[in-house]
Amino acid sequence: MPLLSQIKFISNSFIDIIYPNNCVICDTHLLHNENYLCLTCSYDLPYINQSKHTIESLQKLFWGRVNVEKVYALLNYQKGNQTQRILHLLKYKDKTKLAGHFGEKLGYTIKNKASFDFLIPVPLHPKKLKIRGYNQSTVIARGIQKILAVKINEQVLRRNSFNKSQTNFSKFDRWGNVNSIFSVVKPKLLINKHILLIDDVLTTGATIEACVQEILKVRGCKVSVAVLAARV
Repeated sequence: MPLLSQIKFISNSFIDIIYPNNCVICDTHLLHNENYLCLTCSYDLPYINQSKHTIESLQKLFWGRVNVEKVYALLNYQKGNQTQRILHLLKYKDKTKLAGHFGEKLGYTIKNKASFDFLIPVPLHPKKLKIRGYNQSTVIARGIQKILAVKINEQVLRRNSFNKSQTNFSKFDRWGNVNSIFSVVKPKLLINKHILLIDDVLTTGATIEACVQEILKVRGCKVSVAVLAARV
């Protein structure tokens, strides 16, 4: 083994001792060719089939409510499954590198299927952003950007109110919780553009629909949606 490779191997081994590199799901020690998840947990994740039928079934969540061009999702979300654990880590445990990792995977499922003018993460209220320290949707968007090479724009969509977390809300209450809380602040930038709106999870669609309603007020603007996880 060349000297440089030996030094790198020893250095990485030493770092692993000080900061154990374990799988985020099963906590087993990762091998040098594994990132964030061990191969077993990675293969066992409930990935969504990226068929035309699946994409159309996701679009049906918005039928009769708002016009969404396409909906892309990577993982199937069900209460108690591994996807829920991953989302919890991304949202509350500062696992931003993991969010970027899955953002890239999501980007590969979208690549060559459509062209977009901007990637727009669903925004957090400034107060919540200060508390959490990051917007998980923005971190996912950065991962997608590495694959699609499309500009992220966080200046055009604003969250106006500091609404409560949706986690324990019923479907009906979620609609009331996000009603009229978003606004477009630089509409001229979106005229005749195709936007890819990005969020971490799609369940009832209430938050995303509230965003889309505002964006579609801009003349000629189209919206597609990309989420890390969706309930299918």
